[in-house]
Amino acid sequence: MPRSESLAYANTQKNSMSRILYFFRSHSTAFTASVGFLVFILLVTSDMMLGGDGQPNLRAGMRNKMSSIANSWGGAIHSGYFKMEDSILSENTYAFAAVTDMDELSRKEGEKPIFHSFILSGTIVYDPSTKRYTHSIDGKREIISGHNEAGRGMELSELTLYNDRLLAFDDRTGSVFEILSQSEEESFVVPRFVITEGDGDTDKGMKWEWATVKDGKLYIGSMGKEYTDREGNIVNTNNLWIATVDEDGNVQRIDWRDNYDFVRSQLNASPPGYVIHEAVLWSEQLKKWIFIPRRVSSEMYDDVKDEKMGTNKVLLVNEKFTESTLVELEMEVDPLHGFSTAAFVPNTNEKHIMAIRSVEEDCVGGDPEQCKQRSYLIIFDVTTGKVLLDEVEIDNEMKFEGVEFVNIRALPE
Repeated sequence: MPRSESLAYANTQKNSMSRILYFFRSHSTAFTASVGFLVFILLVTSDMMLGGDGQPNLRAGMRNKMSSIANSWGGAIHSGYFKMEDSILSENTYAFAAVTDMDELSRKEGEKPIFHSFILSGTIVYDPSTKRYTHSIDGKREIISGHNEAGRGMELSELTLYNDRLLAFDDRTGSVFEILSQSEEESFVVPRFVITEGDGDTDKGMKWEWATVKDGKLYIGSMGKEYTDREGNIVNTNNLWIATVDEDGNVQRIDWRDNYDFVRSQLNASPPGYVIHEAVLWSEQLKKWIFIPRRVSSEMYDDVKDEKMGTNKVLLVNEKFTESTLVELEMEVDPLHGFSTAAFVPNTNEKHIMAIRSVEEDCVGGDPEQCKQRSYLIIFDVTTGKVLLDEVEIDNEMKFEGVEFVNIRALPE
């Protein structure tokens, strides 16, 4: 609306209001006061929405902007910029990234408590003639944070894309970090959420081990095992809870005990047996939950024996957790190797999965000089069990527990 028309319109409104006030002033005093108050509200509202020159009022714009900021995800005012499609470098070439969980070794030396993790970047190439994959490692970069719980931090156990945000999950502090780009070669992290154990009424960070996306929500879960003492008595069931985070940042906790119990029963690991989960995916294409256990045992938990409970079993479960299909991968099983993370290979209808099998050897007792850690890449067809890339050790003496198909070099637009 031109300025002259806006002024004329505003003056017409004021003249009309004056005539209304004169009419009621000549009648009831009480009614006049009521109507006067109503007119005052109308004028104030008009002033907030329309300035004296007929243009939108700045206060309204500021309020709308603040509302937008308040509703942003985890307090972030920017949009995500890591897109899955950018990981597709060509028809059969895909970029991926993996992140470390180095346990106590995550702490850097120095006076202040500083913790670090490493992001590995690489590519895989699919050969349609052999129906096999090859891989290459491009390099790694360090990410640092001071956030910790009781002197532990940055023990990142999963890497997941959600709404174009690259997220990593700390299995000590319960923190959900967003990984951001400093440049094409440097990254840094920002904590978006800190989520505590179980139903939330605890002061201990949740031991996040897996994450996936279902129905537009981020699902995050722990190892799916009760915390027990040395005699096998249940101390708490906090790690049988999961959490969901929606696109507005709303966190909801869900008791997943029945779901975990169903999976345990299908793997012949009912109590006193157990299953340790670190790789769980929801497949929208297959309409299945995919459980790729780190460890499976029919015996009571023993922390020394647990290091050698790796398996080649994968369980596909329907959405209602009433039916399952067991797939055994066609591979030689080294019981020290256990699945610690997994991601769908793009353009495979969620049938091909790249996973990492990690090793923690002689790590019971907390002596870092005795503990040996390493990780291996593997790719398989989840519907047939056929291995498409045999286990290959990642060329670093580090334990990687998060993997995702992403171009880590992405920058904000």
